[in-house]
Order: sequence, then C-alpha cells, then structure tokens
Amino acid sequence: GSGLYTERDTHNITHVTPAGAKDTAGTVPNVSGTDGEGGLLGLEISPTFTSDHWLYVYHTSPSDNRIVRIKYENGKLGTEQVLLTGIKRNKFHNGGRLRFGPDGKLYAGVGDGQNGDNAQNLDSLNGKILRLNQDGSVPSDNPFPGKYVWSYGHRNVEGLAFDSQGRLWEAELGNSVMDELNLVKKGGNYGWPACEGTSGSCGNSSYVKPIRTWPVSDASPSGLAIVNDTLFMAALRGERLYRMKITGSTTDTPKAYFQGTYGRLRTVEPSPDGGLWLTTSNGDKDSTGNNSNTQILHVALN
Repeated sequence: GSGLYTERDTHNITHVTPAGAKDTAGTVPNVSGTDGEGGLLGLEISPTFTSDHWLYVYHTSPSDNRIVRIKYENGKLGTEQVLLTGIKRNKFHNGGRLRFGPDGKLYAGVGDGQNGDNAQNLDSLNGKILRLNQDGSVPSDNPFPGKYVWSYGHRNVEGLAFDSQGRLWEAELGNSVMDELNLVKKGGNYGWPACEGTSGSCGNSSYVKPIRTWPVSDASPSGLAIVNDTLFMAALRGERLYRMKITGSTTDTPKAYFQGTYGRLRTVEPSPDGGLWLTTSNGDKDSTGNNSNTQILHVALN
C-alpha cells in the first residue's frame, strides 16, 4: 500500500507509506531541468516488479528527453539502463507520462517540444504517444514498421489510462482554445497543429476527433486515471478533478469536484484501496527544487 513518486526539480524518487512517512530512494542520474517543465518526469513500475525490480522513468537530460529503467531494491535505486534517447527537449512541452498497457508494452506521452511540425513528422519522436517493449526495443506490431510511434498529431500529451477493454485514453493540453480527452487508436492522427480540439482546420477526415473538449480555462488537463471504468482527470488551470463514466466509446457528462479547493491538480492515480491518490502542483514554475507546497491527497470513492 505504499507508493513511489518523482520530484521534477530535485531529481529524486521518494518512497511514501500509507501513514505519510517519506524516505528518499535515490537521485536519478543525468537529469537536467529546462527552467520550465523539464526534469524528472514520468514514473511507472514494471508489471513484473516482484521478479525484476525495474522502475521505468522518463526524464530530461542535458541533451534530450529519454526513457530509462532503474533497479529498485532494498529501498534504494541501483543499476540504470537507458532505453530510448533522442526525444527533443525544450522549456515546455516535454511530455513524460508513462503507462504500462495490458499488453505488457510501455506507452509514453511526448510533447511536441514547442514545435507543432514535429507532431506530424513520423520521423520525430515528439508530439506522439510512443510504444516500447520493456527492453526498449520497437514492438513488431507497432503501426509504422521500425518506429516507436503509436499515435501522432499530439500537442502536449498529459494523461494516459487504460480501461477494462484494454483501450487507451489520453488527456491533452490545447494551446489557447480547447483541451482534449481522446480515445487513442493505433496509428491515429489527432490533428495538431492544424486542428486544436474541434477548432482550426479540422476538416481532414483522417484526423481522429476528440471525445470531449473543454475551454482551456476550465481544464488544462494533466493526469488521468480509470477506476471501475470511470475516468478521473486532474486539471491544472481549471483547479478541479473531473469524473466521467465511460459509456461505449464516449463518456457521460463530466462532473467537477474540488473546484478551487486545492489549487492546481497534477496527477491522479488509482490507490491500492480502490480510491485515488491526487497530487497538487502549486507554487513551482521553474527548475529549482523544494520551492513549492505540493501535496499528495488520498481520496475515497463511494
């Protein structure tokens, strides 16, 4: 029932108990901030952790964004393996969310690196959802042979979550008009930069339409979690948690909770007791560690 979390700007991975006691597992090597959104980002635990002890980590380095895996044994970080390099870094839009699918593959959300053209370029790793084997190789059944790309045309991927049917849902930050909730299709093109939500040049029939959109002031979505086929989406600028029951290939009307109560909400994850862990993201807009008042909240579902 304990957990692990990354801190973007200290570059530490920390262990926390259900009682809230914390201890540092270690500092991830070769992490670099960007005076913005880069640093130590996504964290995912191996689906076979009890036998292999791997943690999968997405982080910014001095030259790129990359995905690595690190042994976590006896409460401390150990051996590291670099799995994927060459994801372009920038001050913003680095991406970083990691999620293992029911197929045992690792999915990674990558921002466009503040260059919309990257999102439509299949030779770029940016503006994509990537799919990797656990050893970092390209799965043979990816939609574009020899490429990590699973879907493309994304601006700034934030949340990833799988439902009971094995379908991947994604929360995405828009530019200034609309944020998106997407149901991700293998090889799908989500339209950025021509199309933002349902605005812009969205007439191309090959673009996959979003399931839900919000004005950016109401959302700026971040983390995404699914419990009992109900989506929970954390919102930064919107300062709320959205709840949406999955119905077929869409959702019921989103309902907002905690609006303005805890400030910006960054990450939502299923907790071991059937509830949620919810993190805030307040007071930190740079790459300096220990200058925010971020909290991890435990939320019951009923």
